[in-house]
Amino acid sequence: MAAILVALAALVALPAAAHAAPLRAGVGMADITPQTGYYLGGWTRADRTSHGQQTRLHSRALVLQEGSRKVALVQVDLFMIPAGMQKQVAALNAGRGFREENVLISASHTHSGPGGFANFKTFNTAAPSLQTATDPISFYRLLDPKPADPQLYTFLTKQIAAAVRRADSDLAPAAAGWGATTIEGLTQNRSIEAHLADHGILLQPGQGTASQDPLGIAHTIDPAVNVLRVDKLRRVRGRLRHVPIGAWSTFADHGTVTKSSFQFYNEDHLASAMQVFEARVRKAGKVPRKQKVLNVYGNSDEGDQSAGLTRDGPAASDYVGRVEAAAMLRAWRSARGSMQRSPALDSRWTRVCFCGQQTEGGRVADYAMAGFPFLTGSEEERGPLFDVTHHSFEGTRNPVEVPGQGHKEGIPLDSKSVPKAVPLMDVRVGSRLIVSQPGEATREVGQRLREGVGAVVAGSGIDRVVVSGLAGDFIQYLTTPEEYDRQHYEGGSTLYGPLEGNFLRQQQAELARSLVGGHPAPQPYPFDPTNGVQPNGPGYGSGTANPSGGRLQRVHVRRLHKARFSWRGAALGLDRPVDRAFVSAQRRLHGRWRTVATDLGLQMLWSVDSNGGYAARWQVPQSQPRGLYRLVITAKRYRVYSPRFRVIANRALKLRPVPAAAGRLAVALDYPPLVRDNDLIYRPRSVQGGVVRFEVNRRLVIARRKRSGVFSVRAPAGATVRAVSGNDRYGNFSAKSVTLSR
Repeated sequence: MAAILVALAALVALPAAAHAAPLRAGVGMADITPQTGYYLGGWTRADRTSHGQQTRLHSRALVLQEGSRKVALVQVDLFMIPAGMQKQVAALNAGRGFREENVLISASHTHSGPGGFANFKTFNTAAPSLQTATDPISFYRLLDPKPADPQLYTFLTKQIAAAVRRADSDLAPAAAGWGATTIEGLTQNRSIEAHLADHGILLQPGQGTASQDPLGIAHTIDPAVNVLRVDKLRRVRGRLRHVPIGAWSTFADHGTVTKSSFQFYNEDHLASAMQVFEARVRKAGKVPRKQKVLNVYGNSDEGDQSAGLTRDGPAASDYVGRVEAAAMLRAWRSARGSMQRSPALDSRWTRVCFCGQQTEGGRVADYAMAGFPFLTGSEEERGPLFDVTHHSFEGTRNPVEVPGQGHKEGIPLDSKSVPKAVPLMDVRVGSRLIVSQPGEATREVGQRLREGVGAVVAGSGIDRVVVSGLAGDFIQYLTTPEEYDRQHYEGGSTLYGPLEGNFLRQQQAELARSLVGGHPAPQPYPFDPTNGVQPNGPGYGSGTANPSGGRLQRVHVRRLHKARFSWRGAALGLDRPVDRAFVSAQRRLHGRWRTVATDLGLQMLWSVDSNGGYAARWQVPQSQPRGLYRLVITAKRYRVYSPRFRVIANRALKLRPVPAAAGRLAVALDYPPLVRDNDLIYRPRSVQGGVVRFEVNRRLVIARRKRSGVFSVRAPAGATVRAVSGNDRYGNFSAKSVTLSR
């Protein structure tokens, strides 16, 4: 009897999450693409403004509910999310049970969204293009920028709130489970010398390589892909059917593949990662058309990692995103065996202050400071000061130790211009714990956070800690004390000193301890994250009802080229509708016009000048069927049709000699090379299946391949061999032959 009583007491003592009600889940999305003209947030350059849009910016939301417990996991296609905005997003949905304590918003960190919406004005900084000023002190005024733009702030807040509301309206019985995989060889550590300092290896900028990491090259990045798969459950003819609605996903990768020279709003590599994943999941799960399928992909501990160090432009972003989508799909499939109808669902939230508290290593700073390395930008693209001086301030260290800030040489920031307190949130879903970081954590900060929190939750049924970066708020970078001391871009951009990362890790461990112990979260520090900014600005205009002009550039458009149509309307892109297509490509088929692409996808680009001159461009994929097409402009208050044009084959493919096996000669059939900031969609270097016609001693020999882009032919010694022509499986062809010799 005593043993039974002990067992019953243990059951009673379990956290309430162990007695979970059946899961309900829903997804929702909203368009957060504003008018044009804002500088591109993340690059912090006033000379890089949006002239149009390549991919829409969105907020995607996943709502999970078990009984009275409800959590919203949200991503936004912005370089950051301010805590004040997150609080107001929740407040706009208070009637549905949301509050800042149960809404977690993570920024994708695309650098191609708008800037100028932060509650604290330091994060609205945009450096002008100066032709003088070689002293970083002259940039002091950049740290006293304008407050949030009221129109932009209001638009973003209301649209993100709409995404949460739509997800909540989509709630239905569901099951959830986790999957994971890795991606290696895609991202690189951009601040390798600072990372090596974590291993006690001290080198100057430019002296280190990834191979010097004692634990191997893979240790210089965070390769983990974590996917929370969610399926709705429906009864069909008496059987329970899984209907996938998508996932919440993480991977550590800066949103900097598309550079600021491409001055159009876009989601960077995350566009393809989300859209390709969503399309494949919809197809694999045979999801009904009316049900949304979303990949809620924010970011992780990407502070010093990027796929954009060796890749540039939207086509490169498309490639990177497709690699990520493929990995996320693998993880999504692996989650099928772990799906649960009542996974443990629980969360804790608090707010902590950088008020000089004791932490591991000493006291965290009680004031913020921007270091000089911040002023010249990161490795992917330096800033205007670097353009003038051609000198990076990375590695600039103060020989004198500054109280609370170590060997940083920089500019103290006013307490009214940066938040002194930030929110932290932990969310348990089944066997994983999501922990937020209010900025850009480096790879090593993420690793130490996982280890520290993992030790606290050991034995609770949580087998993995997942870092949600750029979540809940933004205080720039989070570095280890060792990385901070090297004062690279990341260390110079770590506001609250060398112990900032240690302090946040300690606070997250306490928050996790309260969650697994079934206790209330630590008392939040009293602080107003809105900083007085309210979502009460005016709305954007409705555009014109009277467009004029209308000109089609070509009546025949080759694949891989762009169909271009121009007209005149309202300035600043105000004619574009929100949440629906603006530009569509349609094909004439069986007597009807059928939409084949829109600006909600990946293949379109539209721009507008200061006089309201619009130009829409559709890059025709290599596989697009030949035929009759048109572009359709569906504005808020008008519709315009372009003249008809024909899509025809591309004839610019090239035959390239390549090594072959003994006794054979071979060629690759290549597509035209990708051009930075011109090509929108990725294509491989060589075709993937097709035909090449060889002439061997004047005899025609045809080589066919189903998937490969390399074609070979047997060639006797001394034979005269010529690759005459070739075409891919879609009919695109080479117009020039090439002579081969052994």
